[in-house]
Amino acid sequence: MRVAAINDLSGFGKCSLMADISVMTSMGIEVCPVPTAVLTAQTGFPSYYMHDTSDMVSHCRQEWKNAGESFEGILTGYMPQCRVADDVQDFANAFKTDNTVLLVDPVMGDGGRCYSNYSAEMLEKIKKLVSMADIITPNLTELCLLAGEDPERVLEAAAGNDGIERIIEIAKRVRSHDLQSIVVTGIAVNEEEIGNLVVHPNGADVITSPQNGRSYSGTGDLFAAALLSNVLIGKDIVEAVKATADFIYRAVMGTDAKDRNYGVDYEKVLYEGIGGQR
Repeated sequence: MRVAAINDLSGFGKCSLMADISVMTSMGIEVCPVPTAVLTAQTGFPSYYMHDTSDMVSHCRQEWKNAGESFEGILTGYMPQCRVADDVQDFANAFKTDNTVLLVDPVMGDGGRCYSNYSAEMLEKIKKLVSMADIITPNLTELCLLAGEDPERVLEAAAGNDGIERIIEIAKRVRSHDLQSIVVTGIAVNEEEIGNLVVHPNGADVITSPQNGRSYSGTGDLFAAALLSNVLIGKDIVEAVKATADFIYRAVMGTDAKDRNYGVDYEKVLYEGIGGQR
C-alpha cells in the first residue's frame, strides 16, 4: 500500500513527516512525502527557521499524475500558508478515488488557542478540504473552529458525560456526509483518563486511555499516521482508534524528555507493532 503524506518536515520535535514516515513505514506502508515546509524545529520551540517548500504540493501532483501513480491513502497535516490549502485540495481531487482513504488532520490550534498560521480564510479552505475527507482528526479546539463554536467555552465543559454529549452534537454538525468518521482527539475525561471520541456511520464511541497529566508536541501527528495505517490494514474505525490510542499511551509512558517540545519517545515502541501485528 502507498500513502501520500502532505505535511511539514521538522528537524526537532518528532512530528509531521517524521512521524508519518516512521509510523506508516513500520506498518508496511510505502510513504510518499510531500513537504509543505522544512523547519529547523517544530513551531512550539522558542526559535526556529522555516523554509517554504509549499510549491512541492503542486509539483508532486503534476509529476505523479503524469507518471500514472496512485495511492491507497492520502494524509494531510500542517499548512504554513493559506494558499497551500488550495493546492492540497487540488492534490486530493487529482488522486482520490473510491479506493483511496483521505485523512485530514485540520491543524489550526490547541488548548483553546489558534496557531500562528490560522486565519478566517484558512478556516474556510480547511472546511472545503474536510468536506472531501473520509476521516478527520481534529482536537477539541479544531472541532470547535470547524463548527463555529467558542473553543474555550466548550473546553470548560468537556469533562463528564454531559460534556461528551455536547462534543458528539458538535461533531455531528461538522460531519459533511454520512460515511465520514470524525475522531476528536485528546479529550480530558478526568484527571486519570484521556479520551478519543469516534463519531462514525454506525454511531459514536469514546475510547479512553490512562494519562499522566503531561502534554507533548507531535502526538496529534502520530495519532493521524497510526490511525490511517490501522484503517488501511483492515481495521474498522473503532478498532483502529483503540489500537492507535494504545500506541500513543505506550509511547507517552515510555517518554523521558521533560521538555514537551521534543515530543514523545515513540521509537521505543514501534518494534512492538502499532496495530498489534508483531
